[in-house]
Amino acid sequence: MNRKLLGAIIFAVIGLFIIFFKPFADLGGLGHEILGIVLIALGLWVFKPGNVPLLAGGSVVVFGSLAILFAHKESMVNVVTGNPYTSGELYGVVANGFVSSAVWTLIPALYFGFVLQKTGLGKRLAYMVLKAFNPSWASMAVSWLIIGVVLSALTPSITVRIAIVIPIAISIVEACKLEPRSRGAAFVTLLAWGMCVFPGTGWLTGSLCGPIMQGFLPADMKVFATNGEWLRILCLPWMIVTILYAGLSYVFTKPNQPIGIDVETFKEEYRKLGAMTRNETVVLVTLLACLVLFFTESIHGIPTPATAMGALFIFIMARIIEGPELNTGINWDVVLFFGVTIGLSQIFRFSQITSWFEPIIKPSISSLAPNPLLFMLVITLGLMIIRFLDVPWAFTTIALTASLTSMLFTDFGYHPLAVTMAFLIAINFFLLSYQQPWILMADGMIQGRGWSENHVMLFGSIYIFSALVAVVIAIPYWHSLGGIIP
Repeated sequence: MNRKLLGAIIFAVIGLFIIFFKPFADLGGLGHEILGIVLIALGLWVFKPGNVPLLAGGSVVVFGSLAILFAHKESMVNVVTGNPYTSGELYGVVANGFVSSAVWTLIPALYFGFVLQKTGLGKRLAYMVLKAFNPSWASMAVSWLIIGVVLSALTPSITVRIAIVIPIAISIVEACKLEPRSRGAAFVTLLAWGMCVFPGTGWLTGSLCGPIMQGFLPADMKVFATNGEWLRILCLPWMIVTILYAGLSYVFTKPNQPIGIDVETFKEEYRKLGAMTRNETVVLVTLLACLVLFFTESIHGIPTPATAMGALFIFIMARIIEGPELNTGINWDVVLFFGVTIGLSQIFRFSQITSWFEPIIKPSISSLAPNPLLFMLVITLGLMIIRFLDVPWAFTTIALTASLTSMLFTDFGYHPLAVTMAFLIAINFFLLSYQQPWILMADGMIQGRGWSENHVMLFGSIYIFSALVAVVIAIPYWHSLGGIIP
């Protein structure tokens, strides 16, 4: 039997066992049934039998949760009103992720990536950086770092950044006459890949991690997840991760032979792009204006989703995004997946899964919390271990545990964004290819010519080390800011 299908079946069997036999003494019937449904969906997300879309698992969550909630409707009472729940309230529980500000930041932000790619502005900016350096393996590492930061500032879409950068990277591999899947090919392509993923995690709109984590945080903690706070608390640690990843990749994986390419190659590629077009100019000015508005939200009061939707309006009215492209310009499967998974936090709370699970892990967390360094290292390592099973991106684990940020803030004084660092490291974690959909995407684009599985493990180890070093450095940095950790 196909391993993917077998894995999904195993998860489904476990889920059905929990639904019908209810093995956990302190968890109610509703909680057992919701937990079982989520495990069935998780099997589809992890293994993707037959390459089914993410929405397959999302549909299981929505259908199953609604069916279960409506089956229990008559026995549930709203503790606020004292009345039975209405149908609208139950729909609101399951679909709450879709009314989150995170989703309404995510949708226009994905179109930012689309216009960056469609107009050719992303490729122009990449070659603008590459042609500014005399080529060497060291300058290649620096160039990819700069390109990663620049593109992260203009779009949170990692998919688009990979779509822009990876084809350029593989063309450099070919121009340097590096063997496919060789040490040199892996250095160029996996370094470029990392710069597409890591630097933007340091600000709220630099990657999808920002809106997603903002959506997962409990309602009382969302006020802390502003652009300014994200930049103040998380930018430095993620710049450390990015710089260490680039630097250590250069030290341990660069080829022994000279690079074999000259700056004229990059200059010629840049010249082929021609003069900057009207559409490129509109996109560049609009995205830079968005960036300014994102980081000055505390001054002008315009929320991030409103700014992002305003930019989308400009792109539509300027005909940079045509009508049919609203359907095809972004991956709606990803949008719907994020909406469903963000909603898991509320579903878990409503079904009492969160209140059942918290006492199980709260004693361990409370015993570690007085020592910030030990606490952050343990939960970071723990979440990375969980990533071997909770794929993609450990969203179900985050949905189940993000509520603990309220307790850590109230009882110990941890700023929720400091705790978020551990979740973010887990989202970006990889050691094997299957743990990072972005690696699978990039590998498919270059038809397996960039790296082998051994290279993925090596670069994944570099990432893990870089992330742990960043945590160690972040502790005294957060202490210096005051009120971030106890």
